[in-house]
Amino acid sequence: MTKYLLLLGILCTSSHLISRSNPILGYSHILQAEGEGEINKKDELGRKQGQWIIKGKDRPSSGYPENGKIEEGQYTDNRKNGFWTKYFKDGKTPKLIGEFKDGRPKGEYTKLYENGKVREKGTFVDGKQSGTYTTYHPNGKVAQEKNFNEAGLEEGVQKYYYPNGQIEFEFEKKNGVATGKAVRYTEDGQIKEIITYGKDGKVEQREVKEVKVEKPIVAAEGNGGPSGEKGNMRGKTFDRDGYNKVYNENEELWLDGKFKAGKLFDGKLYKYDADGILLKIEVWKNGKYHSDGQL
Repeated sequence: MTKYLLLLGILCTSSHLISRSNPILGYSHILQAEGEGEINKKDELGRKQGQWIIKGKDRPSSGYPENGKIEEGQYTDNRKNGFWTKYFKDGKTPKLIGEFKDGRPKGEYTKLYENGKVREKGTFVDGKQSGTYTTYHPNGKVAQEKNFNEAGLEEGVQKYYYPNGQIEFEFEKKNGVATGKAVRYTEDGQIKEIITYGKDGKVEQREVKEVKVEKPIVAAEGNGGPSGEKGNMRGKTFDRDGYNKVYNENEELWLDGKFKAGKLFDGKLYKYDADGILLKIEVWKNGKYHSDGQL
């Protein structure tokens, strides 16, 4: 993840500022510390100025803890300016860090999951999405990659991804209208559909591809052997998410490698004939057949 700097606040004396870093996001915040200097102040005209921290006690109907933060940032003449941080209802976990200018969203923003991982990030210009826009699955993998033009319309290559990182759908847009060929993939990377769009964005042609479904090699939890067939661990405990050697009913090595959720993920599958002669060694990578190994 590309790290970039978020700068909060307006210039004021250094005694009123503290630097806070978020190691997950790589943000360096410059905020006025609670208890140092003046916060939540208004000028003689009643306008909010400087650093403000809005807490649950300030908005009793919000459902936030009394001293939990709802949001914090800088005001200039009653309008939000600079980067503001909004929090989840626990009052301490950031859920949105975004830039404002004269009370309106303008510039970079990032939304987060409650575990601190990034959920979405992009840029607003004149109230519209602009440039690169990215969302993420809860596991941290990219979910969407989009691009927007100056008019706030989708422009260029747009991509959707499965949680395992494989592209799910890839297409192109011009001024918000789908154009040309779009390709849809299976979770293991096979092309399952090709769509052709006309200039008006309507589907002109749709071609559905036949895909090969690999049956994963699964080990039964009970005895460490593959489901549907006999196998054993020679007295060892089967690790559903670790390294195992599984033997067939003839005590021949059958599965050797790393397992994930009980399935062979990275390793070798040994195939024998009825007389126990080794015929083939399959190499499995990322949970699917990759190639034949050397006998």
